[in-house]
Amino acid sequence: MGVPTANPVEAAPLEPEIAPGALASMFRSLRHRDFALFWSGNFLSNIGTWMQNLALGWQILLMTNSPFLVGLNGFLGTLPSLVFSLPGGAIADRLNRRKLMLTTQTSMAALALILGVLTSFRVVKISEILLISLLTGLATALNSPAYQAIVSDLVPRKDLMNAVALNSAQYNMSRALGPTIAGLALGTVGVAGCYYLNSLSFFALIVALLILIIPQRRHDMGPGVLGAVLDGLRFLNRYRILIILLSVISFISLFGLPFIVLMPVFARDLLNLGASGLGYLMAGSGLGAVMAALTLAARRTASRNGGFIVSSGTVFALALILLARAQTFGWSFFLLVVLGATMVGVATLTNTTLQLLSPPHLRGRIMSFYVLAFVGLAPLGSLWMGAVAERLGTRFALAFGGAVCLLYFLILLVSFPHIRRVGEMPSFELAAPAPAAAAGQPVNPGP
Repeated sequence: MGVPTANPVEAAPLEPEIAPGALASMFRSLRHRDFALFWSGNFLSNIGTWMQNLALGWQILLMTNSPFLVGLNGFLGTLPSLVFSLPGGAIADRLNRRKLMLTTQTSMAALALILGVLTSFRVVKISEILLISLLTGLATALNSPAYQAIVSDLVPRKDLMNAVALNSAQYNMSRALGPTIAGLALGTVGVAGCYYLNSLSFFALIVALLILIIPQRRHDMGPGVLGAVLDGLRFLNRYRILIILLSVISFISLFGLPFIVLMPVFARDLLNLGASGLGYLMAGSGLGAVMAALTLAARRTASRNGGFIVSSGTVFALALILLARAQTFGWSFFLLVVLGATMVGVATLTNTTLQLLSPPHLRGRIMSFYVLAFVGLAPLGSLWMGAVAERLGTRFALAFGGAVCLLYFLILLVSFPHIRRVGEMPSFELAAPAPAAAAGQPVNPGP
């Protein structure tokens, strides 16, 4: 991908927020054959993944009756992202992204199959479930930066924001459908059946990856993995507004998103719901996420991304605090719709902004920082929320996480008001020093 001569981020404010034909062009990225294949394969694969996630939480709860072990499973499933996201980003910039994803997807399909067989023969132990979650998390950590970065290989830059939003939409549509299907499947094909269906679902993406036509990209084999990671860190240090954006997604991941791992406990112990009720409850979060993602797909400008990111995070925190006090299915479902919508608002707009502002040869590494913040910190969040829920109760754990997020976002709005203008900043295309730096003058492109 070449460097554009005009900066679409700067030009965007001249366009209306949502153009008259926005509804018709909401799915414009799917007109690109390869992105449509990638999108469809991921959609089917993610449905299976969400089915397995819900089935795992339910199975562990029935086997142990321990909210802590439910949280520990979430911790181990995402722990590798904390350790391997940054090397994974360097690898995604240095190796063939298609081949890397084929390897990781095949590995996850095999692990789901093994889990299904062990469960079918009633020989599965908690230690084996936790080990498989850890190995699946390792494959996911290596897969995620390539998954994020490959989108820009499949669509032109002008459609990148739409593609990221639609990618978020398919992920969250699968999050709405997966738990709902799993809740119904648990009563028919059982827990093992959910694992088998997940294993089968990976082949949709594997087939899509095999037939994609991806433009040839220069693979940077320069300073080695560690040196490549350090290059990415230096880029972030140079443009520090990106660090502030990553801090927003970090707080959401560490203190907000862990609410998901406690939903089996919340549904069974606080709302007296069974497996199907849990599936319907989780569908609320997916429904809100889909609505938000489609709304974002209709936008044609990044001019107000920063303001939307922080305001979405603030509403997310308030909804989480209210969820901690919810007593009925209807009120809980509504709050989960709000949580799903605002979570996507934060994640999608942060993702899009980072991709628009990062140069192509560093994009895999920049997106690895996003994965580290969004996924890598999740294990710590799952661990603390599970431990607090075990000791002080599920409601207290949810309210505490929401309160911490709310406090941080309010501080951010007061201390860094310029974050609202992040979408109006020019893209940071040049990795070379600015002329002033070359002349020995200090340069501080960050805010």
